[in-house]
Amino acid sequence: MSNFVIPSLEASKSPASTWGIVERLVPNQMANDPASLRMIEIHFRRYETASHYVKGKKVLDIACGAGYGSQMLHLAGATTVVGVDVSSQTIEYAKQNYQTPSIEFICADAEEFEWSERFDVVASFETIEHLNHPSKFLKRIHNILAPDGILLLSVPLGETRHMDPYHLHAFTQEQVFALLEKIGFSVDYYRCDQCFLTRGDLLRLGKLYPETAPSIRELLFSRRGWQVIHDFILRGGFDIPQLLVTARKSNSSMVE
Repeated sequence: MSNFVIPSLEASKSPASTWGIVERLVPNQMANDPASLRMIEIHFRRYETASHYVKGKKVLDIACGAGYGSQMLHLAGATTVVGVDVSSQTIEYAKQNYQTPSIEFICADAEEFEWSERFDVVASFETIEHLNHPSKFLKRIHNILAPDGILLLSVPLGETRHMDPYHLHAFTQEQVFALLEKIGFSVDYYRCDQCFLTRGDLLRLGKLYPETAPSIRELLFSRRGWQVIHDFILRGGFDIPQLLVTARKSNSSMVE
């Protein structure tokens, strides 16, 4: 397996800390602690699953991060891959490290992204929990998929907004399935990858990536901080199960 890392790509531009939770993974800059490797494996397996669907296909990797997954999809046989991410710094890294004539990287907001051609496969991992309007985003994806096109979607389950300030929604598995069905997708396959970060994991991550750790002031004087303390002390760490869904586009009318 290649090496990956939990970065703090735009810490200087944003007042919100990710507090050690993976937002984007950057190749060849990773500590070998068990928690990092466990989270990396989950991300890596998602793209391995997506690789089974892309041979000879036009693929969109939306919220592509640093671009390693887009490269995996191309190496699995995709004819073209378009990688999209809202971070200009991340897209610049992807262009420098992974762009080829068959892989194009674009800086764009996932909720506003448009494309003149339809895609056969769309991969959207750890995206909808970040968006103001997940339903509108999924409708847009439905519209740019070819007939019988495939969507591979992942989302953390349960309450994660205190762990990660960039998460705007908390989803259950049933809510994700209902949302996909409403938009016009039928679920072909799903699995839930378990990810529990123990107290020891979190302490090690705080030392390895100190720029992502919460301050004492944040912990003691914010509601989010108290929720983190609650999980750390009473639950023994952070529980972040990850749902992966493969869904097929239905050509029937969407339910509004």
